[in-house]
Amino acid sequence: MGKDTKRLIYETFIDLLGTKPFDRITVRDIVEACEINRNTFYYYYSDIYELLEEIFTKELNELVEAQKNGSSWVTAFIKIANTAYSHKKQINNICSSRSYDYLENYMYKALQSIMIDVVRHQAEGMNVPDEDVEFIASFFEYAFVGVISEWFRTGMREDPLQFANQLWLTVDNIRFALRRSEKRMKLRIENDDIV
Repeated sequence: MGKDTKRLIYETFIDLLGTKPFDRITVRDIVEACEINRNTFYYYYSDIYELLEEIFTKELNELVEAQKNGSSWVTAFIKIANTAYSHKKQINNICSSRSYDYLENYMYKALQSIMIDVVRHQAEGMNVPDEDVEFIASFFEYAFVGVISEWFRTGMREDPLQFANQLWLTVDNIRFALRRSEKRMKLRIENDDIV
């Protein structure tokens, strides 16, 4: 049993997500497909939401690890976009359910750590206050999640590489926002010196 059973439950759930919306999948569906009893399911997961959360957490951890290991955020995003694209039916079935909020929450979590790193990296050598770095990162986090969410909800019509390249077009705006912040800081310092 052990890891094999847990993996069976995990993979069966992903397979079921390919055939019907998340809201219509029950513990009964999973245990029947796995040929296990309900107690076995509940040994590993408290409910289906915990199972869904594990899937998102796994993807989030892979994204964060890819970035920690030196991948650029674009490379990491392309990897996640490719994974999402290869699970298009599952994503569509999550999007068509009332539980889409879970997916959006994990996108926010994933992009929060990535965007703060991207903005800090872009701000190296600049005189930009931390609160501006955090605000700019937050702004782009919300913008990207909105665009990604729309990509999911419209059936991922663009291929992942094309989609990532479109997002890449906006990265220059991060540097532009940082330069404006730096300019504003310089003006504050100059005005303080005058007074």
